[in-house]
Formats: sequence, structure tokens, C-alpha cells
Amino acid sequence: MPTHTAPERPEPFSAYTTPEFWNDPHISERMLAHHLDPSTYFSSRPFDFIDRSVDWISSRFSIGAGSRVLDLGCGPGLYASRLARRGAVVTGIDVSRRSLESAREEAAWEGLDIDYVEGSYLDLDLPTNLDLALLIYRDYCALSPGQRHDLLVKVATSLRDGGSLLFDVQAAKGFDDREEYSTTEDNLHDGFFSPHPYSGTVDVFTYDDERLVLERYTLVEQDRTRVFYNWTQFLSPDQVGKELADAGLRLEEVLGDVAGATLDTTTAWEFAVIGARDRREGV
Repeated sequence: MPTHTAPERPEPFSAYTTPEFWNDPHISERMLAHHLDPSTYFSSRPFDFIDRSVDWISSRFSIGAGSRVLDLGCGPGLYASRLARRGAVVTGIDVSRRSLESAREEAAWEGLDIDYVEGSYLDLDLPTNLDLALLIYRDYCALSPGQRHDLLVKVATSLRDGGSLLFDVQAAKGFDDREEYSTTEDNLHDGFFSPHPYSGTVDVFTYDDERLVLERYTLVEQDRTRVFYNWTQFLSPDQVGKELADAGLRLEEVLGDVAGATLDTTTAWEFAVIGARDRREGV
């Protein structure tokens, strides 16, 4: 595998290509297959973890008949469908058209009360009077600080008084293990990016001050060149707590994962956060 020094360094969060990535016909097909594989970690967690997570979420947030839940970045509905089976009224938002087609088919087949909305949760209006909002599989860390703030403000407005936000985060200590490199291969990642022959280059950049990693994919085919940016910022509970406070939310609890595990700060490479909208006095 040929390697070489990484080329010019983009500015942090200088490009956002998530919608293009998730709606590429070939990539979205491959990603959906990974989503629906019950044992893979590639694009979502294994189904046995999701089942445990939904059990814990339902208990921790008293989710049942009539509970109003928002699933941000819902994919093919792995969480949304399970919560709807417990009687929750669920809205799922995702930018991937293919994932939502799969989610809608399942919901229609089972008669589940889920409203699936196509688009970016950064741009869309969110439903209101929510009991719970979810942002799962570390999507939070792929967003810039400005995007995170704007999203948290929107969520804070959408939650009912006493409502909660649950999301998971890449832990700051994980940044220490990341290194820069660059490599080019024919049909990079076994043809993941296209059904046609291509040359794929991945350049990995690290940004110490921000504890930020960029994986930039450049894909060259006979008739087109595409570039995708995958950002990951590694955060601490204190950082997340401040971001919540700046958006009008309170850091209620820090956990090991979205299934309610206890956080071990000496070993954890991720953590989960519960943010809450406090009840207003006299309401």
C-alpha cells in the first residue's frame, strides 16, 4: 500500500459534504446494507445493542403511548421503529433518501406511527413539544461548533419543559491515537465508492488545537472526480456541558453509552450525554 506525506491542509470544517455522500446512489446502497446487517458496527451498532439501548431509553425517559420523540439522523429507522412499537409518536429526520425509503416501507408494513422527513436536520424546522430528542452514533462530532450550537438551540426550542436530548460523543482521549497519513488505491475500500473503476485517495489530517480529525476522500473516475470530507471532533464532558449551556440546555448526566452504561473515564473512547430543558417556574 503506497503512502506519502499528507498534502495541503484544509481549514477546520471548511467543507461539508454529508448530503452528497449519503445520497450518492452507490454509496447509499452500500451504507443501507451495513445499516440492516444486524451484527456490523460500520454504519450503526449491532441490533442486540440497539435493543438494549431502546429498553434503557424507554425506561429512563418513560417512553410509552403518546410520547413525542424526535430521531435526528434516523437512517432506516432502527431506533424510530423500536420506539414506535412501544407507542411513541416518532418523527425521524435524515438526509439519505434511500434510508428513508427503507424506513417508510417498514413503518407502513407494521402500521407504525412515524413521520419520516427527508432533509438535513441542520436546515429543517423541528417538531415541537417533544419529550425526547435523539442524536445517536456520534453524529454530533461530525458537525462544526457553529452547526452544533445552532442545532442545540433548535432542539432546546423544540423540547417541552422538562424534555430531554440524548446523544453520544467521541471522547477526547481517542484523539491521541489518531495519526496523519495518505494513501491511494485502485477501487479504494473494495469498490465502496462506485460500481465503476476509480482511483481513491484518503488523506487524514489531525488538528491538535481542536482535537479534530479529517478524512478526505478523493475519488477519480474516467468522467468525474468527487471529494468527500469526514470530520470528527473529539470532545470532553466539560466541553459538551458548556455547549449545552450556551444553547439553553442543562447537562443532566454523562454516561458510558446510549444504553445507560456507567462512564469509565480512564478507558472510554466515547460517552453519552443527557441534556435537559428545565421547567419554567410557575408552569
